[in-house]
Amino acid sequence: MANQDALKNFFRRAVGEQADADDLFQKLLLKALKIDSTDHIDNPLAYGYRMAHHLVVDHHREQNKLPESLEHEPLSAELSLENLLDHEQRLRLYQQVLTQMPALRRDVFIRRRLHGQSRQHISQSLGLSEEAVKKHISRAMDMLKDAISTFIGD
Repeated sequence: MANQDALKNFFRRAVGEQADADDLFQKLLLKALKIDSTDHIDNPLAYGYRMAHHLVVDHHREQNKLPESLEHEPLSAELSLENLLDHEQRLRLYQQVLTQMPALRRDVFIRRRLHGQSRQHISQSLGLSEEAVKKHISRAMDMLKDAISTFIGD
C-alpha cells in the first residue's frame, strides 16, 4: 500500500493504542487483499480511509461491549446516558465549527488533525507555505476553543 503511513497514523490517532492500531491496519490489509478488482476505485487513499473508518467504528463498538461476566453489574459513569449525550453534543459542536470555517482552513485542519498529514506535505499538496499551514491550524484550533468555551459557559 502506497499510503500505509497515512493510514497507520489514522488508526493510531483513532484508537490511541499502538497495538490496536497495528491490528486494525492488518485487518485493513486483509480486506484490501480480498478485493477482486480495484478498477472501480478512483481514489485508493480515500477508499482506504473509508475502510479504515469502518474498522475503527467496529473496533470501538467491540471495546464498549461488556464481558458476559459483568452484564448484570451496574454500568460505570463513563457509559452513562448523560456522558453519551455530552459526547454527542460535543461532536455536533465540532461539526458546526468545522462547517463555519473557510474551506481552505477546514481542509488544512482535517488533513493535519484527522489524517495526520505533516505540515510539509499539506503545504506542498495545497501550494501553501508551511507558515500559512501553521496559521490555518492555529486559527482552526482557536475557533474550536472559543466554541467550547461558549458551550461550557452556557
